[in-house]
Amino acid sequence: MTSPPPAPDTTDWAAERYQTLAARLQPISEALCATADLRAGERVLDVACATGNAALAAARRGCAVTAVDLDPGMLAVARHRSAVEHLPIEVYAGDAQRLPFPDRSFDAVLSTYGAMFAPDTGATARELARVCRPGGRIALANWSPGGVIDEVFAALHHHLPGSPDLTRAVDAWGTTEKLRALFPAARVTTAARHLDLRSTSCEAWSETFLHSFGPAAPDLADASGTATALRAGLLRAFGDHTSPDGPGVRIRHAYLEAVITPSP
Repeated sequence: MTSPPPAPDTTDWAAERYQTLAARLQPISEALCATADLRAGERVLDVACATGNAALAAARRGCAVTAVDLDPGMLAVARHRSAVEHLPIEVYAGDAQRLPFPDRSFDAVLSTYGAMFAPDTGATARELARVCRPGGRIALANWSPGGVIDEVFAALHHHLPGSPDLTRAVDAWGTTEKLRALFPAARVTTAARHLDLRSTSCEAWSETFLHSFGPAAPDLADASGTATALRAGLLRAFGDHTSPDGPGVRIRHAYLEAVITPSP
């Protein structure tokens, strides 16, 4: 019998609540592993793994998977998912800016909208390249500038005083030009991708995001009006990327998929 995942409020990210979002974004990780052409038996590292989407996608392909993240709550959920799905992964606490692995340890290094948020962009890029063997591949899925998540991050920063400006990470990692500057000694190929999330309404998805994205969740009992303003800001951001879909809606989440090949 496996142990249950942690209580929703055990970390700043509220990992179990975040999994509500991560589950809907799982197709991005499956697509990334397909693009990276991961093969059974390869050594794969998922950096800033959160609740394990990319790690588990690689494990489904028969890879020997290691996952690393700073947040212990996220790692606990990843371990639980690994046990429930009978997909073995090794899980470690670690910083994307200082990965606890030797040089050239992995055939492939993955990150789905994770490593891009480490504060030191240059150090993170160097670490991803350092632990990947020459001729291997670094496969990334990063949110795109001007996409729905970029607008959502702008709304969060505007309506939650003191919150980090996550749009800076989108700008630093979300274009081909910026990635080529971050990995000057590697071959960088990219493709614009999107995931359409289906929901009963834009309002319903905005509420799901509000309650599940841990660092952004305001005190809903706050009488100052912060929660009301944030709700309106999120609804505008999601609404900009929403189309009718029968009785419901689809919300386009644009991202950049990249495969970076370090020089032999």
